[in-house]
Amino acid sequence: MERDQRFASRRKYLPALSVVLGALVCASLFSESSYEAAAFVVELDASLGTRGLTRFVLPPVGSISAATHPLPIQLTITLQSIDLAILRTIVFSESDTIQAVIDSVPEWTAAIVLRYVVRLVVLGALGAAIGAWLAGLRRPRALALGVLSGALVVGLVIALTYATFDQDAFANPEYNGIIEAAPWMFELVQDSLDRVEELGKQIQTVAGNLYAVFANLENVGQISLGRVDLLVLHVSDIHNNPVAYDFARQVIGSFPVDLVIDTGDLTDWGTELEAEITSRISELNVPYVFATGNHDSPDVVARLRQTANVVLVEDGEEEIMGLRIVGLGDPAAQRYSPQPAGLDELHALAQAVNEKWAQVENRPDIFMVHNHRIAGQIEPGLFPVVLCGHSHALEVTERSGTFYINAGTTGAAGIRGFQSR
Repeated sequence: MERDQRFASRRKYLPALSVVLGALVCASLFSESSYEAAAFVVELDASLGTRGLTRFVLPPVGSISAATHPLPIQLTITLQSIDLAILRTIVFSESDTIQAVIDSVPEWTAAIVLRYVVRLVVLGALGAAIGAWLAGLRRPRALALGVLSGALVVGLVIALTYATFDQDAFANPEYNGIIEAAPWMFELVQDSLDRVEELGKQIQTVAGNLYAVFANLENVGQISLGRVDLLVLHVSDIHNNPVAYDFARQVIGSFPVDLVIDTGDLTDWGTELEAEITSRISELNVPYVFATGNHDSPDVVARLRQTANVVLVEDGEEEIMGLRIVGLGDPAAQRYSPQPAGLDELHALAQAVNEKWAQVENRPDIFMVHNHRIAGQIEPGLFPVVLCGHSHALEVTERSGTFYINAGTTGAAGIRGFQSR
């Protein structure tokens, strides 16, 4: 008799237990949901687990996780896809547009979280209704109470997770997959982002100071920009650095630059996304003469052809403002690999240039090529000026009336070297 009473006493708690379990299980099983955020599609998932964990999954490189809360709920944010067209538009837009996107991040993040919370609460209510039905509750009032209880249970779990969430736990995260080998990359990226604005201001200062130096030299009679018929700005190896174009624009604004000559390596991998940096070239509003480097590609060349002020010098002669320019495109730019040509191929290319132009009496003013190993093998006296890059080392030499000029790198160490002089 006493045993039956205990069983009956426990049985009366069965509907409540069924409602709670139904709410939690339903919300956990069907919590996966995808949302669009700017150029990204992310999937959110909140499921029951053995410990409280927040995990960021970045296919195919791996995941980052941290124990952020005490409740045994595993929160997973998965990057499902990236719309490269939208991302290109954002990354290579004006700074005001980029800032507007950054400023909108808290707004659309809050909107996504709110939608997801509502989804979980609704799932909890639905699961509670199923649990109540399975527990034998049939009356509408009892079912309604079960639905309300399920929604409250899920809402309470969400509130407790939010209240106890410790974002500082990601100061010591766990890495899984390929990303495990290089956690230092995140610190590098963060440090780079923090320094971009400062670097841009420093480069503008460098350009302004360069003009001041030349102005002072002009005052003492050693240099007079007023007597220059044509002024050329030589850049090279920009390697995706948009700050390089801030530098170029500042120089063009400070000096009467007539045209820019770029000896290649506009990008790093030659992807379509990187090719969007060509939009910065059109902002310079002067002719932009370009010879491809080994880090460029057919996609980059195609975008350059579509840029109005770009003149591609590949294996022919161009005349711009009376200046005759001949050049050679890098053979690696014809494929999708930055692997430079071998020494034998480079030697053969240099020899072909020497043999071809040695037979021409009226030769061009400038020969431009990306690889300094080709430039160094061009016979002295063949052209007045030979321009190159590739080595990332600034160098100016003169041999038998020919000036060999390596611009170094305008996108990286070239700027730092310039500032230190």
